[in-house]
Amino acid sequence: MGYKNNFGDLGFNANVIFTTVKNEIVRVDKSTPFFDYGGSRIGNLARNMEGEAISSFFGYKVIGLFQDDADVTSSPTQDGAAPGFFKFENVIQGDADLDSKIDPGDRQIIGNPNPDFTYGFNLGLNYKGFDLSAFFYGSYGNDIYNWNKWWTDFWPSFQGQKSKDLLYKSWTPDRTNTNVPKASNTSNFSTNTQSVSYFIEDGSYLRLKNLTIGYTIPESIMSKVKIKSLRIYVQAVNLFTLTKYSGLDPEISSTLTDGVIDDRSAGIDYGNYPTVRQFNFGLNLGL
Repeated sequence: MGYKNNFGDLGFNANVIFTTVKNEIVRVDKSTPFFDYGGSRIGNLARNMEGEAISSFFGYKVIGLFQDDADVTSSPTQDGAAPGFFKFENVIQGDADLDSKIDPGDRQIIGNPNPDFTYGFNLGLNYKGFDLSAFFYGSYGNDIYNWNKWWTDFWPSFQGQKSKDLLYKSWTPDRTNTNVPKASNTSNFSTNTQSVSYFIEDGSYLRLKNLTIGYTIPESIMSKVKIKSLRIYVQAVNLFTLTKYSGLDPEISSTLTDGVIDDRSAGIDYGNYPTVRQFNFGLNLGL
């Protein structure tokens, strides 16, 4: 949808782009109604399953952290359970009542990388010799699987660089109002060996992709030096991004398989190189 008008010497134009896509897997040509994809050191992170959106994230839903030994005892049996570790949701399976143990049957869809909609808009202004153009682009309603947190928020996941969250926000008996598990060298079912909703984050964002300001020197001046036109401009690319995502860049692309975009494991941030901010200066010369 576009709009264009002049208000005296001021020219204005705007264009809005809006796209929404809903998808559902209706049939999987396999012996089971699903197949997993998106490999990692703890197994596949995405499940492509009949009745669900493509590349849905799959695992255990974290409903909190165990607060004390009494909390562990009163909860369904969970391997590795201890104060400060993940507490998983006990899922009703079919018509059965809730059982007393957390097992693979309690895994569920924990996120969807497909946005509710994407949008963008171009804005343009020109006044006498000056011009300004801006292009914004955004995505809303998509989830990101922040796999980087497996490396930075858990001490057993290789003894390398760790996050400030692990240092300042991890659970302790005196700091229980947190979602970051206890800093521990233990690696088990209740810490860092399973695909869990702790890694799922809101991937919505709005980014100023391009901002350009230019000035065209009057032809009456340029004709004296036998130049038809000269426009000087400054351009900023990816100037800012509004997002709640904690990773480097919410604009996550699908992985590539043999050079082709693979949407069976979209939205997983394996440490993608972030989009670069650029500042450019230039001129357009007409002879």
